[in-house]
Amino acid sequence: MGERKHETVNAPGPLVTTYSIVGYDPVGPAWGIAIASKFLAVGARTCWGAGDAGVVVLQAHLNARNGPEGVDLLRCGLSAAEVVDRLMTKDPHRDLRQMAVIDRQGGVASYTGSKCGFWAGGVTGERCAAQGNMLLGGEGCQAMVEHFTSAGGSLARRLVDALAIGDAVAGDSRGRQAAALYVVRPAWTEPFDVFTEPTIDLRVDDAENPYTELSRLLDLWELLYLPTAPEERLPVDETAVRRFQRVLARFGFYSPEPTGVLDDVTRAGLQKLARMENFRRRLASEEWFDRRLLEHLEARAGL
Repeated sequence: MGERKHETVNAPGPLVTTYSIVGYDPVGPAWGIAIASKFLAVGARTCWGAGDAGVVVLQAHLNARNGPEGVDLLRCGLSAAEVVDRLMTKDPHRDLRQMAVIDRQGGVASYTGSKCGFWAGGVTGERCAAQGNMLLGGEGCQAMVEHFTSAGGSLARRLVDALAIGDAVAGDSRGRQAAALYVVRPAWTEPFDVFTEPTIDLRVDDAENPYTELSRLLDLWELLYLPTAPEERLPVDETAVRRFQRVLARFGFYSPEPTGVLDDVTRAGLQKLARMENFRRRLASEEWFDRRLLEHLEARAGL
């Protein structure tokens, strides 16, 4: 792992005090970015990537053009280090820039210009890198890398959890405001609808605790886009049916008293719930119910 630190240097123009982690999952394959800042809508111009190339994250006194140009260079076959070198060599304000890149093979490069505000620097690990400027200290970047490289679960979840850990250890010295998650992968099928979209693009533009909100959005994304995992299956017994009937009644999709019987009225209510709330993947079978979805709906309904 490598680390770089720089002292505070005053510089003109807006400064996106930011910290981020980029990561690669070879199994997917997938590439991702999680980023946070005391800066409105930090995910809007900082996160770039493509499922046939990799990802680029921009920070500090960022030049947004480096994002799409970096992705184009990755698509041409340049390594992460070569992309950073190519972009920074021609950038007259390279001393004010901060960025990280992961290429299509999972190669990682992190760059911090010498005039970025203290604490500024980065830590690289296996298939990941964490970097930030104007942080409370470098320990947060180290903690993010350690979590990402040791934790299980999906790439998206590891990135979001690592971001929250970085904030808890030594986050943005100016405070909290925004966070974002950006994950890309190759398309597995021909585009058909939103459920075949290979990109995760979640943003919390302005919130008191953007880390909690970003995690909540990822929870909701998983409920909408992912099928029920085997460990999330619940037997279709009287108790489970009755619980769903209570939920359906709260949503206005079921009017009789709960019976615990999976009858035609209950089936019609479940179909309407799937259609109106976009949970069709979680309500696709009568052989089992989705425990995670049921608990989510009960919480929403106040049950």
